[in-house]
Amino acid sequence: MFSCSTPEKSNRKYTYFGGEIVNPNTNYVILSKNSDYDDTIFLDRNNRFMHKIENQEEGLYYFKHNPENQVILLEKGDSILIRLNTLEFDESLVFTGDGAAKNNFLIDLFLQDEIEREELRRTDFRLSTSLFKKKQDSLLNLKLITYKKLVKRNNLSNLAKKITQASLIFDYYTRHELYFNRRYEIGGINATKRLSTSFFSYRNKINFNDEELKRSYSFHRFLNYYFINASLSNYANKLSKYNNQSGSTLYKLDLIDSMIKHPYIKNNLLRRFTTNFLLDSKNDYESDKVLKHYQKISSNKKSKMELKNLARSISKLRPNKIIPNQDLITSKGETVKLSSLFKKPITALYFWSMESKDHYVKAHKKTAYLSTIYPNIDFIAINTDSEQEKNWLKTIKRHRYNLDYEYEFKYPKCSSEELVIHYRNKVILVNQEGKIINPNTDLFASLFEKQLMQYTQLSSLEN
Repeated sequence: MFSCSTPEKSNRKYTYFGGEIVNPNTNYVILSKNSDYDDTIFLDRNNRFMHKIENQEEGLYYFKHNPENQVILLEKGDSILIRLNTLEFDESLVFTGDGAAKNNFLIDLFLQDEIEREELRRTDFRLSTSLFKKKQDSLLNLKLITYKKLVKRNNLSNLAKKITQASLIFDYYTRHELYFNRRYEIGGINATKRLSTSFFSYRNKINFNDEELKRSYSFHRFLNYYFINASLSNYANKLSKYNNQSGSTLYKLDLIDSMIKHPYIKNNLLRRFTTNFLLDSKNDYESDKVLKHYQKISSNKKSKMELKNLARSISKLRPNKIIPNQDLITSKGETVKLSSLFKKPITALYFWSMESKDHYVKAHKKTAYLSTIYPNIDFIAINTDSEQEKNWLKTIKRHRYNLDYEYEFKYPKCSSEELVIHYRNKVILVNQEGKIINPNTDLFASLFEKQLMQYTQLSSLEN
């Protein structure tokens, strides 16, 4: 029987994954697929590594070099080498060897989509429905041409064809879901009613339980917005049972439970929507209601325990409660308690990671500006990275940040969980006694400076 695979590759018993990390942050990389497969691979003295995979399950894997990660498609017989520079992780990532072409296609597509998403936000969502669809169809056709060239030049397996094509197709679908979402934000449900059914014709073609796409970023991103939009559409039917924030979340959970049978896909979606609700909830009673419903329909025991702990941590961070005391490391390498930092009427704690240079540069610039306007507020920067003390020190010294206001968590994972640091812009405001004023405000929100002004005035009145 004729085989599209080269004899050399098809006869290989093992799959190899190796490469070189320029400017490494740690002395290892992690390759993982699911809870059953998670390998730590150490770098040699030349910052290179080579790993042999036996009894391999083919498909999408994650490889991580702290604090960044990316997806790689591995199949039996692949021998893939990567080279990346941590200073520009995604942009510098290049694959070589057998199995490289499909992965270079995926990373190029990922970077191109990041560029196009910026244009979507700036201009495309303002276009009429017909112009929006025409532009997205044109972009999709260009990517399909590139995909066909990839298939023509390489002996791709059916799995590789499916995953590479799905990456561009599901991004195209997601843009339509985002268009609906933006319409809803601007004009409510009436603005979305003008969208024709043909605008969403792709929805009838989707296998929501696709095993081979279960780890695909573009597939999960689409599902996320699909179920958000399904919940928003529900309001048009005026179902009073679901007519508030907790009800909307319960509706999404029930819809996922009814539509998705694949345990991995279902549990991921249930976890994501429940987590988002808990993070935004200001009410322990509502949080408990959603959490109990999630516990009933999720089958992931680990996630159920994690979300139970998350709800408990959030409850401890309500206004007027004392902030949980954390161990911090100073720029001199000394360990201090978080409570020792509260010397002014208000302290603003903000958090950053070397994973996102754009964010920490903007965050430090913003707080430097705010500290000149609000002298009665201390702005304390806390780094959340694990095993990064040397790189953290290099970073804050290179940028000439004020070392008296720079700290690092001694136990990053535990502290991040206790302070519920789930998004980059988060700021916690506390008073001089360590009581929480606001547990979850946004450094870059337009409301933030108004909040600072309000809390400063209240603090002056109390004093």
